[in-house]
Amino acid sequence: MGGNIAHEPSTRRTISRPQWTLPSAVPLLLLLVLAMLIERGQIFGYHIRHIEEEPSHQLQQDLMDFIDLVPFEDVQRLMQYYYHHDVEVESAFDYVSTEDYTQIRLDIVNLGEVRSFRRYLDSIGFSVEKVWAELNKRFDADDIFAEPDEASRSLNLTTRGLNGLVDDILALLPQDEIILLFFDKLETSNDFSFFFEQIGSGEFENVLNTLQSSQQLRILLWRLQRHGFDIPGWIQLVQKYFSFSSF
Repeated sequence: MGGNIAHEPSTRRTISRPQWTLPSAVPLLLLLVLAMLIERGQIFGYHIRHIEEEPSHQLQQDLMDFIDLVPFEDVQRLMQYYYHHDVEVESAFDYVSTEDYTQIRLDIVNLGEVRSFRRYLDSIGFSVEKVWAELNKRFDADDIFAEPDEASRSLNLTTRGLNGLVDDILALLPQDEIILLFFDKLETSNDFSFFFEQIGSGEFENVLNTLQSSQQLRILLWRLQRHGFDIPGWIQLVQKYFSFSSF
């Protein structure tokens, strides 16, 4: 449950943890959300132009332009605030440092369906590893566990658990700028248009359906959900945020 933040943060125990990084599933989950919004060659009612020529392998730079729009300092400050004022978030973040979480993450990464999905992404120019590395470069996750500074303490938010944290992070994103950049990329970047043409294809649909149908993956995600990591629920939150109903 989300904690009430009217109290001052108590003295916290010292936790021995390995270097904490963003979960490697983050870019994968975001791509899943985008894939679910696409209907065979269309997105938000917009027809993706067909690209005849081979991509020039500049997709990663296109993706970095989106990452540049994320206000990482604000996100980090928000996560720090939640960690120090919300019992559910504290417990979940501490769980990330346990052997159980590490094993589940490795089991997910090593699933045949996940490997096949990532191989397909690599084949169309999307490198999960490179996106993850860029996210971690821009996000100093260890600061989340440090005692909040004055700017963080002054946020004065009502925390709402992990789902509330995800919702509040989405609220920090510059939606209008993301939408404008998205459509600009579709018009100006052959690599970006090629990428979305591919994830609107029947081949990608088959790979995605195989992943979503994996019973082992469902069991592993359920084990994470017991510790507050409601991955399906977060996907729905992101889907809702990027529904762009006005288009």
